[in-house]
Amino acid sequence: MGSHRWADDGPIFSILVPVWRPDPEHLEACIASVLAQTTGEWELCLGVDGPQPAETDEVLARIVPTDDDRVRLHRRPANGGIAAATDDALAMATGRFVALLDNDDTLAPDALGTVAWELAAYDDVDLVFSDEDHLDATSAERINPFFKPGFSIERLRQQMYLGHLLVIRRSLALAVGGFRPGYDGSQDHDLALRVAERARRVLHVPKLLYHWRESSTSTALDPSAKDWAYEAGVRAVASHLERTGFPATASRNPDWPGIIDLTPALTDHPTVSVIIPTGGTRRSIAGIDTLLAEQAVATLAANTDYPPDRLEVVAVLDANAEADLGPTLDLAAGPVGFLAVRDHRPFNFAMACNLGAVRARGEVLVFLNDDTEITQPEWLERLVMYATRPDIGAVGAKLVYGDGRIQHAGTWSRHGNPHHRYVGYRRDHPGYLASLATAQNCLAVTAACLAVERTKFDEVGGFATRFPLAYNDVDLCLKLARSGYRTAVDCATEVVHHESSSRDPTVADWEFDALRRRWGPVLDNDPYDNPNHTAHGVEEYPPTSVEVVDLRRRRGDDYRARAWPAAHGHLRA
Repeated sequence: MGSHRWADDGPIFSILVPVWRPDPEHLEACIASVLAQTTGEWELCLGVDGPQPAETDEVLARIVPTDDDRVRLHRRPANGGIAAATDDALAMATGRFVALLDNDDTLAPDALGTVAWELAAYDDVDLVFSDEDHLDATSAERINPFFKPGFSIERLRQQMYLGHLLVIRRSLALAVGGFRPGYDGSQDHDLALRVAERARRVLHVPKLLYHWRESSTSTALDPSAKDWAYEAGVRAVASHLERTGFPATASRNPDWPGIIDLTPALTDHPTVSVIIPTGGTRRSIAGIDTLLAEQAVATLAANTDYPPDRLEVVAVLDANAEADLGPTLDLAAGPVGFLAVRDHRPFNFAMACNLGAVRARGEVLVFLNDDTEITQPEWLERLVMYATRPDIGAVGAKLVYGDGRIQHAGTWSRHGNPHHRYVGYRRDHPGYLASLATAQNCLAVTAACLAVERTKFDEVGGFATRFPLAYNDVDLCLKLARSGYRTAVDCATEVVHHESSSRDPTVADWEFDALRRRWGPVLDNDPYDNPNHTAHGVEEYPPTSVEVVDLRRRRGDDYRARAWPAAHGHLRA
């Protein structure tokens, strides 16, 4: 192959491959996939982790070109672990970006060319990730595609969902310390968190550019195969929490390998005002005639582990409320502070919430429907844990119907129409690739349970009264996003929602038209969607097949690469 001429500042990509006793055929396929790249702007850095079997050395001697100056190799005298071997490869790298490749996986032929094309649109991208699929352990057939959502620091904090292909600006990888010892098995997650904390821009390329090999010792085939790796993942997240001042502790999820649970560890309890608009509606629940607002207030007072002296309930009583409703709710509130606010105007949910916010004393405002029921003691601490982050605007919970089915797990937009994810799925459903086991960012959350700091709420003008019934919550979240705040839904926070008991759930055409006029381009391009999904729901379950994606590519269908300016300065306390 001979010598290669690059641009004056060297190759675009340095591909880092740690080598440790791989199947010889898999290693050969891995290296061959690099040599077959459609762009030549790369170098291959092989970090060989100590003495290898003769079969491995034979593959390296046979397939690695000795006359190609794009290929370099470093041998450790003794096994040091995957983090050390990958760091050896990083030390050899000269490219502007490093791309991570395991020694038994393969790249799509256009992987690097596609990423290079997208990088050309921006000067400040520091982190890139693509979609991926698996290679069957026996047939090498491509299966199990993972079509990823947009960049979500909330989800990355609990799951290394970025996976592969992962591309990082080399100068930033070095600046944050490269691959650290003690994190073997989760070394990529640890590095991705440290890079994300400082990244200027993150780019998602929604194409299947990486093929992850399933093998008997791979987490691609058996998530419990590397139990030690998940313990390293807990340490990586705990380190991130400490660096960024995030008020939580990390632990392994007992049901889903690779998911890190967060438990609130608030160092401060800001005053919280729970604002409940109500007209005193009654409904039969489990055969019992129930005053909805009384149940909401009573279960909140009885089941909330939050200092009562830092908590108040503000009930906004509309024109339909009976005169004695205020005293009834005050009694239900028990030790929790209570304030009744009368609003005799025609019912306007947005206006009622704004009125409650004006009269509330809390630093954090929680808007809660009167047809909700609190059953989880830590629900409020979890919402406060997120809402008080400087870069988060609104935060919501997973809402479940009285029969246990999911009603809301974040609001996303498909085909320009906002909708709730996973409506009607069972309460314990994991979601696509465990998406319901983590917090994550999304387009909006429902105001049936929505927390936001007062300063941020006031900054964007509160709820827009032009949306008196529907979409006021979507509009609020999009206004917050326009001001630089992310919206998050914490799927570990659950609230029971007896939906639409107090009002007509039908959405009028004029309400949808008003939302479209204001936010149409955003609704048509939800940054947390993936264009490879075809279902009219949210994330498809099961997802679109590899064959469907390949067909789209052959006929020239567009995909949407998405970039996120990373508000990394806000990640720290």
